[in-house]
Amino acid sequence: MPKVLAVLCSILLVFAYSGCSGGGINSRKPPIPNQMMQAGQWEFTLASTNGNPKVFVEADITTTPLGGSQSSQAGTALFWSQTGGRIAGLYDDCVGVQATFSISGNTVTALLFDATSTTQIAHATANLSTDTKSMTGTFQLDGSALCSASVSPSGTFTGQVIAPLNGTYKGSLSDGSQLTIQVAQDSSFNISASGNSLLNGVTTNLTIGANSGSSAHNNVIGATVSSDNGTATNVNGSGTFQVFGHFSPDASQLSFASYNGQWTTGTLTKQ
Repeated sequence: MPKVLAVLCSILLVFAYSGCSGGGINSRKPPIPNQMMQAGQWEFTLASTNGNPKVFVEADITTTPLGGSQSSQAGTALFWSQTGGRIAGLYDDCVGVQATFSISGNTVTALLFDATSTTQIAHATANLSTDTKSMTGTFQLDGSALCSASVSPSGTFTGQVIAPLNGTYKGSLSDGSQLTIQVAQDSSFNISASGNSLLNGVTTNLTIGANSGSSAHNNVIGATVSSDNGTATNVNGSGTFQVFGHFSPDASQLSFASYNGQWTTGTLTKQ
């Protein structure tokens, strides 16, 4: 091999992963380096091919899977629109699910298990974006059902990072009350919140805390928030209430439902 060609080949090998021989240069692509999935709140969407309502997989990811290692979650739940559902007659959810994730290059494999029986009920494969904050791919249902949600055997699978639920939110509820509430989320995906509602000239002071011991899952799972530990106080006395909400990826809007013997719903906007 001529000396000039040998030097050129050495340079190309270092900077372009190219192969050289006396007959010419053969290019080959370098392997995609393993990427890391961002830790924090994620919402994954399973969209069926048969037009059934989308099912959202909500997850709090506490480790960043890299190169085939699997993540652990502080909590996983499913959430979907459901006429007559147990949440304000509008939605339903299921917390008896566990999700794991592994990554090879930029390919993410997601597995959904029944948390009680460890039976795999669905799997998905997706490509992680370069900023590691979203992914797009497909899913397949391995079992006959995904909780009680209607899901086709296959469809599209997408995921995105969800912002923490922090700040002041205001809005009108279905009972006519005007609600203002300040929310603070901690590193364990639990919230503390306080505020007030105004209805017919009566101000009610509100506090919302972490779930009680009988319901010790996180307040925030992915893009959902819930608590069985709400207290309302006004001139007429004190009472308790439960809350559930689903919020936008940037946490700027919160679809909100509260229950104190009957459901009250509304949309709150971050100020």
